[in-house]
Amino acid sequence: MRFWEDNGYLILRRALLPRDIHAMLNVVDQQWLARKSNDHQIDVLSGPDDGKTFRLSEAKLAHRNAVYKLNNLFLRVPEVRGIAYSPVLRAVLIDLLEGEPLICNSLNFERGSQQPFHFDTWYMPPPVDTRMVAVNIALEPVDGDNGPFTYYPGSHKIPPWRFSDGRLNYKHEESNAMFDYVNAEIKRRGLKPERFSGEAGDVFLWHAHLYHGGAPITDPSRTRKSLVVHYWRVGDLPLEKVRRDRIGAYLNHTLRGEISLLS
Repeated sequence: MRFWEDNGYLILRRALLPRDIHAMLNVVDQQWLARKSNDHQIDVLSGPDDGKTFRLSEAKLAHRNAVYKLNNLFLRVPEVRGIAYSPVLRAVLIDLLEGEPLICNSLNFERGSQQPFHFDTWYMPPPVDTRMVAVNIALEPVDGDNGPFTYYPGSHKIPPWRFSDGRLNYKHEESNAMFDYVNAEIKRRGLKPERFSGEAGDVFLWHAHLYHGGAPITDPSRTRKSLVVHYWRVGDLPLEKVRRDRIGAYLNHTLRGEISLLS
């Protein structure tokens, strides 16, 4: 806990069993094989369709060779929730969140994201500002060549920038001032970026306000398969937004609203 409070991240080595890794890889394969009527969305992050979103039913096989993320399998695929709530992870999340965790979002990557540095609170601000934890579960080895997760240790201590409406949600028209503030704080605090590397089954956990992104992919032949999950705290949400099964608690709809399990 002291390391978490000082640095804003934790690394759990070999937290997942090989059978869990195999199961997760198989889930993604099955989603692509059954894409004909599949309404899960992918965000394409490279190539001619960079920046576009497709339902899997509309996606081309070529999109799988691009950098992309497959959104929110947690809502319908119990295997994803089972991995997100593996025993070691669940125990650590309860400590970090100071309460029962709830899955609010999941993202499957097959390549490094190469995303610019950002705070997750820009896109999915939690009901309580500091009560969100994210995890990156490595499903295969990650190193400096396949676009590793990159982060600034200690950046979670930077007071969050609030946009003109008083919220944390990103506003493009106000981004210049915000980036000036963040860069000045990083320089003032002497923060330096680091890269996460490891083996399949390693897990990187980070604080809601940790500044992070994806490094460039220097070897295009390399994949970097991973599962990213964001968690809020059950007690911070009204009961009607929470769904629960024997595995654990999760949001009963996607944050974009494209999929819902509301009865």
